Amino acid sequence: MWNCLRHSHQSCVISLKVFCKEMLTSALAAKGKGKCLRESSITTEEVLLAMFLSEEWEVRSEEVKGHGFFRMIDWQIVYNQKYPPPLIPPRGEVNAADAFDIGSFDEEDTKGIKLTDADQELYKNFPLVISERWQAEVAETVFDTINQENDRLEQKKRSKHKFRFDREEKDSDCILHGYIKKLGGPFASAWQTRYAKLYPNRLELHTEGSGKPELIFLDHIDDVNSDLIQVKGEQCIVIRTRDGKIILTNPDEIGLKEWSVSLKSAHKCSLELMSSMAPKAGKIYGTEIEANNKTGFVSTPRNSNGN
Repeated sequence: MWNCLRHSHQSCVISLKVFCKEMLTSALAAKGKGKCLRESSITTEEVLLAMFLSEEWEVRSEEVKGHGFFRMIDWQIVYNQKYPPPLIPPRGEVNAADAFDIGSFDEEDTKGIKLTDADQELYKNFPLVISERWQAEVAETVFDTINQENDRLEQKKRSKHKFRFDREEKDSDCILHGYIKKLGGPFASAWQTRYAKLYPNRLELHTEGSGKPELIFLDHIDDVNSDLIQVKGEQCIVIRTRDGKIILTNPDEIGLKEWSVSLKSAHKCSLELMSSMAPKAGKIYGTEIEANNKTGFVSTPRNSNGN
């Protein structure tokens, strides 16, 4: 193959010959003394197990089943995978001469190679029978590979908005912070992503690329709906203010509930604080109007006749 010479058998047959030779002799077929002779015998000698080298697996299996070595085998038990294994590899050990050889070529040999639909078709409905231990390892590898790109994007996003919640602000009175979506745009028809920060007296909605956030003061809020409301196919938090209403949502159900609970709690604390401040403000700035409002009596000016 290196010299671009034709051989008398299909390449898969030659590969199988080499594999069998190495397994039976515990030696590499293309190295050591007699290398040329072995290469010649592999590529030119008559095939003795023609059925075993057939492309149809049914034909290959029949020749194996008929061999004298397997005459005591119950093939139905084999088919049902009920035979006890003759050898169970010890846990935690790699059955290889050098563990570093495993997978060492993957990145170099597969870099830049894209599988086409035709390549994927070759592996369609491909049966795979492996131990549960290796299944777990395969599942972990696939999971890490799939999530690696998403984790990279999330890390980039977090580092990009690191200034929004830096170390100095961690010691502030911020109750909750994170990404939420606000219904806005023309005619309030589009969801807009905002980085929100909830404080005891306000809610800040930061826009991408803008240093000035939208401020919603809690004392301007009339009500925060106790239950989530369906708006445009999304479960939403509805905040009613003096000027209208603000609709917020979050793709994460747990995060949405956390925002709902925190907003209602902060609004309630704000109302209680304002109520407790009213009597104090009255003592400082005067109590005549407040007292008149409580008694329902309002003094009116009189004329010189007493009327």
